Amino acid sequence: MDGEFDFFAPLPGQSVTPSPAAAAPLAASRMGLPSPSMAIGQAPQPKASRWAKSDTTFGPVGRVVSTFALIVPFLFLAVAGIFTFDPFVLGGAGIWAFLMMMGLRQVWQAVQHHHRR
Repeated sequence: MDGEFDFFAPLPGQSVTPSPAAAAPLAASRMGLPSPSMAIGQAPQPKASRWAKSDTTFGPVGRVVSTFALIVPFLFLAVAGIFTFDPFVLGGAGIWAFLMMMGLRQVWQAVQHHHRR
Protein backbone atom coordinates (compact mmCIF):
# COMPACT_ATOMS: atom_id res chain seq x y z
CA MET A 1 0.00 0.00 0.00
CA ASP A 2 1.64 3.11 -1.24
CA GLY A 3 -0.15 5.51 1.12
CA GLU A 4 -3.33 5.56 -0.93
CA PHE A 5 -5.49 4.86 2.14
CA ASP A 6 -3.55 7.11 4.52
CA PHE A 7 -6.06 9.74 5.64
CA PHE A 8 -3.47 11.85 7.45
CA ALA A 9 -1.04 12.18 4.57
CA PRO A 10 -0.94 15.58 2.82
CA LEU A 11 -2.58 15.87 -0.56
CA PRO A 12 -0.39 16.36 -3.62
CA GLY A 13 0.65 20.01 -3.81
CA GLN A 14 -0.28 20.67 -0.17
CA SER A 15 2.47 21.89 2.17
CA VAL A 16 3.11 19.89 5.31
CA THR A 17 3.78 22.84 7.67
CA PRO A 18 1.15 25.57 8.03
CA SER A 19 2.18 29.12 7.27
CA PRO A 20 2.90 31.32 10.32
CA ALA A 21 0.23 33.82 9.27
CA ALA A 22 -2.45 31.12 9.30
CA ALA A 23 -1.29 29.65 12.61
CA ALA A 24 -1.09 32.96 14.54
CA PRO A 25 -4.84 33.46 15.24
CA LEU A 26 -5.21 29.79 16.10
CA ALA A 27 -2.23 29.87 18.47
CA ALA A 28 -3.48 33.04 20.15
CA SER A 29 -6.90 31.51 20.83
CA ARG A 30 -5.31 28.34 22.20
CA MET A 31 -3.37 30.36 24.77
CA GLY A 32 -6.53 32.08 25.97
CA LEU A 33 -5.72 35.35 24.27
CA PRO A 34 -8.30 36.90 21.97
CA SER A 35 -7.54 36.62 18.30
CA PRO A 36 -7.33 39.88 16.34
CA SER A 37 -10.76 39.31 14.79
CA MET A 38 -12.36 38.97 18.26
CA ALA A 39 -10.93 42.29 19.49
CA ILE A 40 -12.86 44.36 16.93
CA GLY A 41 -16.01 45.96 18.33
CA GLN A 42 -15.31 45.43 22.02
CA ALA A 43 -15.69 48.29 24.48
CA PRO A 44 -12.43 49.70 25.86
CA GLN A 45 -11.58 48.74 29.44
CA PRO A 46 -11.32 51.57 32.00
CA LYS A 47 -7.83 52.50 33.18
CA ALA A 48 -6.63 51.17 36.50
CA SER A 49 -6.04 53.68 39.29
CA ARG A 50 -4.23 53.59 42.63
CA TRP A 51 -6.93 55.81 44.17
CA ALA A 52 -9.94 53.76 42.99
CA LYS A 53 -12.03 51.55 45.25
CA SER A 54 -12.55 47.93 44.20
CA ASP A 55 -14.39 44.92 45.58
CA THR A 56 -11.37 43.88 47.68
CA THR A 57 -9.64 47.20 48.48
CA PHE A 58 -10.48 50.38 50.36
CA GLY A 59 -10.73 53.78 48.76
CA PRO A 60 -8.18 56.57 49.19
CA VAL A 61 -8.92 57.09 52.92
CA GLY A 62 -8.42 53.39 53.70
CA ARG A 63 -5.17 53.33 51.75
CA VAL A 64 -3.74 56.31 53.63
CA VAL A 65 -4.82 54.87 57.01
CA SER A 66 -3.30 51.48 56.10
CA THR A 67 -0.07 53.19 55.11
CA PHE A 68 0.19 54.95 58.48
CA ALA A 69 -0.72 51.71 60.30
CA LEU A 70 2.22 49.98 58.60
CA ILE A 71 4.76 52.81 58.97
CA VAL A 72 4.18 53.82 62.63
CA PRO A 73 5.23 50.46 64.21
CA PHE A 74 8.34 50.41 62.02
CA LEU A 75 9.34 53.90 63.13
CA PHE A 76 8.76 52.95 66.78
CA LEU A 77 10.91 49.79 66.47
CA ALA A 78 13.67 51.61 64.60
CA VAL A 79 13.88 54.50 67.08
CA ALA A 80 13.66 52.20 70.12
CA GLY A 81 16.37 49.93 68.70
CA ILE A 82 18.71 52.80 67.97
CA PHE A 83 18.28 54.46 71.38
CA THR A 84 18.58 51.22 73.39
CA PHE A 85 21.23 49.57 71.17
CA ASP A 86 19.19 46.35 71.31
CA PRO A 87 19.93 44.01 68.38
CA PHE A 88 16.66 42.12 68.90
CA VAL A 89 14.60 45.28 68.48
CA LEU A 90 16.58 46.22 65.37
CA GLY A 91 16.03 42.67 64.06
CA GLY A 92 12.30 43.11 64.66
CA ALA A 93 12.46 46.40 62.78
CA GLY A 94 14.14 44.60 59.88
CA ILE A 95 11.42 41.93 59.80
CA TRP A 96 8.74 44.62 60.05
CA ALA A 97 10.40 46.54 57.19
CA PHE A 98 10.08 43.45 54.99
CA LEU A 99 6.42 42.97 55.97
CA MET A 100 5.79 46.69 55.53
CA MET A 101 7.25 46.55 52.02
CA MET A 102 4.95 43.69 51.02
CA GLY A 103 1.92 45.32 52.68
CA LEU A 104 2.45 48.70 51.07
CA ARG A 105 2.84 47.07 47.68
CA GLN A 106 -0.51 45.34 48.11
CA VAL A 107 -2.26 48.41 49.55
CA TRP A 108 -1.15 50.69 46.70
CA GLN A 109 -1.60 48.33 43.74
CA ALA A 110 -3.60 49.73 40.84
CA VAL A 111 -7.17 48.37 40.56
CA GLN A 112 -10.15 48.82 38.28
CA HIS A 113 -12.85 51.23 39.37
CA HIS A 114 -15.63 49.79 41.54
CA HIS A 115 -19.06 49.99 39.94
CA ARG A 116 -22.18 49.28 41.97
CA ARG A 117 -24.86 47.17 40.35
